[in-house]
Amino acid sequence: MIRVANRSDVEIHSVVVKFPSQTEMYGKIVPGAATDYRKVDKAYGYAYIEAVIDGKPAVLQPIDYVGERLLSGGNYTYALTYNPSATDKHDILRFQLEKD
Repeated sequence: MIRVANRSDVEIHSVVVKFPSQTEMYGKIVPGAATDYRKVDKAYGYAYIEAVIDGKPAVLQPIDYVGERLLSGGNYTYALTYNPSATDKHDILRFQLEKD
């Protein structure tokens, strides 16, 4: 079970998370909020994430999952924060995995 949280003070829009075997659209997340949990067949400690922040596209792009293990059963939060000093769409979002 994976949810996405916004740990920033700005809205994060159009959040899409691409897992190895499925894509989940989480939508808009207001500051300090978290989405509902979604059942995911396979998930790692990070994922490909697309979003829009302050009108700018933001992308978290894993290189690969080599050496990574799938998350065990349970509830997890992909916590996102906004990096306002970013100069590239790949640096706008910061990510942290939380085991709930």
